[in-house]
Amino acid sequence: MDVFDCGVMLFESQDDEEDLRVECVVTPEGALEILQESDGPITRWCFEESPHRIEAVVEPMGLEALMGYFHVDEPWQLPAILRLEYTGYDCFSRIRALLRRLVVPYAVYEAPIAR
Repeated sequence: MDVFDCGVMLFESQDDEEDLRVECVVTPEGALEILQESDGPITRWCFEESPHRIEAVVEPMGLEALMGYFHVDEPWQLPAILRLEYTGYDCFSRIRALLRRLVVPYAVYEAPIAR
């Protein structure tokens, strides 16, 4: 792994709250992955499972518009930039809103709710 290949924590809840983590990484293949994982009674009530994971993936070909928006030259710079701009419990949905606004294609992977 290269020294620049690292992920960042965009958000992590406090000890006395529902567990919520949002992480961001550029994979060795060059894709941007954003993972949100929640765990606790609210998650169990909403999704009937805990923990619950949602992942958004932007393939390497889709990163150009995002890199242009943030004025960076390399994909590995994006997680650090996103950490500066997008923090807080709603950062996952705010990043997806940015991707839609910039017309950056991305895929969302989430286990279906078991009811």
